[in-house]
Amino acid sequence: MAEATPEKKIANAMKAMDEGDFKKAYTAFKKLAAEIPDNADVWYYKAECGNYASGMFGAKVDVQEIMDAYKKAIELDGDRVDYYQSYGLFCISVNKYDEAEKAYCEAAEMDESMSASLYSEFAIEYYNNVMATYGEIMEDPKARAPYGKKALEYMLKALDMTPDEAKSLL
Repeated sequence: MAEATPEKKIANAMKAMDEGDFKKAYTAFKKLAAEIPDNADVWYYKAECGNYASGMFGAKVDVQEIMDAYKKAIELDGDRVDYYQSYGLFCISVNKYDEAEKAYCEAAEMDESMSASLYSEFAIEYYNNVMATYGEIMEDPKARAPYGKKALEYMLKALDMTPDEAKSLL
């Protein structure tokens, strides 16, 4: 029996992912990344499945391995806003805020039509993650201030509004 083609292997991995079996899909995409290392989608889906498998299903997938897979997808196809956006969202989830900010900004620069939604998504996801991560500390307005300021700066970017304009409206 002939070995399945790379296209068939990708289709099988996608099927596992679509069915919610992220551990199986991750394993398949990990093998595919070694077999066809120049395929950006394979690296992207490896990262996505690793993220979901480790997050929702408790698989032991190294954070750095997931980050590296996202970076490899971006290296191979740097014109995909969704790659940057997903990478940024993952970075937020693992408290790599500077890396997340950079990814979101790059995505927003690539597609200005999406910049408002990307900036606002970063602001909200960043702030929510900080609040969840640092819990009680965030009840103190002074401790919360730098995080709130950064989130607010990105919300103003999303609205294409200066701080003075915002103040005048409030």
